[in-house]
Amino acid sequence: MPRLHSSSDADMTSGFASRVSSTIKDQANALSGLQSLTLEWYRSQSRAKQILLALGGFIAAIVGVLVLIFHRYVIGALVEVADYWNSLKYGRLILFTLIFFVGFPPLLGYSALSMLCGMVYGFPGGWPLLASATVTGSFASFLFFRYVLRSRAESLVQQNEKFRAFAEILKEDASLFLLILLRLCPLPYSLSNGALAAIPNLPALTYFLASLITSPKVFIHVFVGHTIKNLGNEERPTSAKIMDGISIIITGCALSLASYIIYNKMQQKLDSYHHVPNREGLDHMIFGNFDDDLESGPTVELDAADFDDDNFIIEDEDEDLHTQDMLGSTDDIKKQTTRDFEAPIRDDEDIDDLGRPSKAYRDY
Repeated sequence: MPRLHSSSDADMTSGFASRVSSTIKDQANALSGLQSLTLEWYRSQSRAKQILLALGGFIAAIVGVLVLIFHRYVIGALVEVADYWNSLKYGRLILFTLIFFVGFPPLLGYSALSMLCGMVYGFPGGWPLLASATVTGSFASFLFFRYVLRSRAESLVQQNEKFRAFAEILKEDASLFLLILLRLCPLPYSLSNGALAAIPNLPALTYFLASLITSPKVFIHVFVGHTIKNLGNEERPTSAKIMDGISIIITGCALSLASYIIYNKMQQKLDSYHHVPNREGLDHMIFGNFDDDLESGPTVELDAADFDDDNFIIEDEDEDLHTQDMLGSTDDIKKQTTRDFEAPIRDDEDIDDLGRPSKAYRDY
């Protein structure tokens, strides 16, 4: 007998639909906020930088259109370069050296070299080369900027607001887990290597372990490079090329989504870090630091000979008696002065105030 639809099924369906709708709205709001932040950042730049950024975006758009139109020729040229590189005797050493030194800021091109590694040596054959060059290059950059170019590393932190915010977190909590999340964030590769070197509380071993643990993420670059090379293979069927293109899009979207989620988690941690009040400092501000007051006060040493039988300090009693004597003599002087001023002045002592004799006798 078929089961009738109950109200609980309808509630579950509506709840799932509402969750999907809220998720879509949240993503739309996030994209809108990112767009507004990007526009605000662009407007905050100088006129010369705005012109350069606009020119760079225009050139990138033209290159993108040309790649879409002439993608076969572009991919064919890349395949020829990959095959030639693979035939070189020291091709692995050259590519390792390039990836190693591109970890030093302000050098760029890490993503292109990573995909080239996948195109030349395939998937997953190119991962050991790329991972080893990435880990050693980033660690060498970290050590170089910490002990040689420390001032340059500090300037990198000050020039970027995100680096400055993450540096504040790592100064309080330089844990391995937090650094792993930071290494997974979509931050500029070479710049992050130099900026993290300016954090004094960050151990070099922790940085090396975080780079080593996050090295599997470069599988994505190797896979994309290998798939791009397969698109240029004329012997493969069209359906396989379509699947390769779809896989590249899905991989890129997954990478962007994962980076976005991790970045939001780090941003939430940053916000919570700024909103947590400094309890100890707040107590000192309200109640004062009693330890400092006690330590800074004068030290008083007491001796048993300084006390009398009633446990009063003898010097204090002497001072009190001396004060009372002083006050007593002062009161006598004041009383005498008052009597002198209140005494009446008489020209004739035998006449009273009414003009009558002070000694009057009545005759009876």
